[in-house]
This record gives sequence, C-alpha cells and structure tokens, in this order.
Amino acid sequence: MTGQGQSAAGSAAWSAVFRHVRYENLVAGVSGGVLSNLALHPLDLVKIRFAVSDGLEVRPKYKGILHCLATIWKVDGLRGLYQGVTPNVWGAGLSWGLYFFLDLSLGCLEHHMVPFSLWHMSC
Repeated sequence: MTGQGQSAAGSAAWSAVFRHVRYENLVAGVSGGVLSNLALHPLDLVKIRFAVSDGLEVRPKYKGILHCLATIWKVDGLRGLYQGVTPNVWGAGLSWGLYFFLDLSLGCLEHHMVPFSLWHMSC
C-alpha cells in the first residue's frame, strides 16, 4: 500500500472513529449551559453581594434575598441584575457543551469497542 492506499485506509479509520460523534450533544450542552446561567445569574449576583457585604457602611445593607433583588432592580434595573453575565455565559456554555460532546462521544466510542457496556447503552 502506497500513497493513495494508505490515504484511503487512514480515512476509513478516522471515519470509523468519528462515526459515533453527534454534534447535537454539543448544541444541547451549550444551550443548556447558557440558558441555566441566564436564568440563575441574578441569584448568583445576590450570593456575591452577600459575600462582599462585610459590614462596611459604604456598601448597601440587605435584609434578605428579595430585598437585595428589589434594591438592585430599583437602582440599576434589569442591567444591574445581569451585571457580569458575559464571562459566566461563555464559561458555562463552553464547559457544558464540551462535557456533553466529549462524554457522550467518547462513551459511545468505548461502547462500540467493548462488547458489553452498561454505562452507555443508548449509543
């Protein structure tokens, strides 16, 4: 086998490896990470505000979660509730997308290499 024969054999080997790759898993992971982060970011902001509220008079005092959310809404509006959301959305989307993509792709590859695997029966 020379030249073209090796190329065809290499191409067939790679297509066998990537046959089980599903890009839908990547899209599902990215969208789930982004949407969950957008839904829960205001609560994460409240958690951070409570953590940095160390008793100084310069920082506002909050009586609870709802009071904190209402105060941020009154002072800064919707933009205030989503302050700093961009890096969190990028990080969550990337990490969950890669997790779903690689975990399910490599798990399916493992399943087809090993005769019987209970872990990834859905491949």
